[in-house]
Amino acid sequence: MNRRAFLFGTITSLALPAVARSGTLGIDLPALRGSLALPETRPVARPTGDRSIELQAAINRAAAAGRPLRIPAGRYEVSNIRLPDRARLVGVPGETRLVYSGGGRFLYAEEARTLSLEGLVLDGANRMLSDEDDGLLSLAFVEDADLAELTVQGSVGHGVALTRTGGSLRDCRVSGSVGVGIMSTEGNALTIAGNTVSDCVGGGIHLRRWTVGDDGSTVRDNRIRSVGEAGIRLSSAGAVRVSGNDIQAIQGAAIVADAASAGASVSNNAIDGAALGIALLGGGSDRLSLVEGNVVRNVVEASMVGAAGRRAGGVGIHVETHGSVTGNVVEAAPHLGLSLGWGAMLGNVVASGNVIRRAGTGIGVSVLASEQATIVTGNLLVDVPGGAVRGMRFAEFATDDLTRVGAVAWPGLTVGENRVA
Repeated sequence: MNRRAFLFGTITSLALPAVARSGTLGIDLPALRGSLALPETRPVARPTGDRSIELQAAINRAAAAGRPLRIPAGRYEVSNIRLPDRARLVGVPGETRLVYSGGGRFLYAEEARTLSLEGLVLDGANRMLSDEDDGLLSLAFVEDADLAELTVQGSVGHGVALTRTGGSLRDCRVSGSVGVGIMSTEGNALTIAGNTVSDCVGGGIHLRRWTVGDDGSTVRDNRIRSVGEAGIRLSSAGAVRVSGNDIQAIQGAAIVADAASAGASVSNNAIDGAALGIALLGGGSDRLSLVEGNVVRNVVEASMVGAAGRRAGGVGIHVETHGSVTGNVVEAAPHLGLSLGWGAMLGNVVASGNVIRRAGTGIGVSVLASEQATIVTGNLLVDVPGGAVRGMRFAEFATDDLTRVGAVAWPGLTVGENRVA
């Protein structure tokens, strides 16, 4: 028997106390309120229709019995729901609505080995959480979380907050968070795939670690729209794969990895509209990074980008780490199509096979890190009025076009066989 048949075909015998075996709740609650109003700052009284006690009891019984709990379509006001080990909640996608009634936390778990949530709408109703760094759905120390087809909206904190959690978050929709849409702290090889994140003030997806180390997570095939700070951000999170994401209308950097996020692989992402397309900041690590096959379009003019360590904006791809920048397409970047290095922060880099069109200057490479070997070859640069390849001192130009005057004055730099049109 497959997983979906098991979840939906065998769980009608266990439900809330108010649920008959027919699977109906018989609760007539008001229509779901919108999730775009300002957060309530006054204390929230427990509404008459609050079903927290009943839902908690039903979850506990189902988990103890090792059975899923199906929650029929309807609107349920709840808060401070603790998800125990083996909790499995199944709703009707788009129709089973759990609405935060205020007064602390919404749904959370601590030290559960496994749990599963599927087909639920989680609405924060823009009510205050007890901790602004919390999420509407907040899981900590969960070994294997299976989160699928959730709608998470209207949080004054993060949408989904995961701490030292493994498993997968897939095919979910997260919107309207004051914080980050999806926040993973000290992740454990987490897979974040196929989600849609939009209209979140603090950013789209953020993987962070308090101690530098390998996160080993995968962020792939997500759609991220109209968020602040950064679309996808890595902080001290090493060995992360970022691939196949579609990112649009970002106020800061579309994809950014800080200096402690070593060994990142950023490939086959599509970016349209950001202050900075892709940025891999440099550090002391010798691990190689890869930036390959990405398409970056319509970078907007910006002086500095905070989420990227206040590096220059208006840049398609910016790389300071050791590694390869190959086969990318950058179109319409007002400052630089491709930027290599920031002051002395520049690793051993090969930049080849990239196509850059309609950039202020095609490629900028730092001349303040001469001990590093940097190769810029085989790139196609079209409509770059400021020059094809130029030396840089931070955000300022330090040389004329090196495809014309040569790079002999910079022994660590090789520039050759680039085509300018």
